[in-house]
Amino acid sequence: MKVTCDKCNCDMKITSSFRYHCPECKNEIEIAWVQELNKKHWDENKKNPQWIKIKGTEIIVAE
Repeated sequence: MKVTCDKCNCDMKITSSFRYHCPECKNEIEIAWVQELNKKHWDENKKNPQWIKIKGTEIIVAE
């Protein structure tokens, strides 16, 4: 799954502290929040999202 920072459109990386981190603008989000959205999306659509955008603390399925 691709996780993109909505602020600068770069691909976010997973850190050792279980967060997605944007190296450009320092935006961060906990992996657990992404997993919750992933589960909700699976329950509703029976498939995992391919692309997620992080906008502040908001997580958006962008496929």
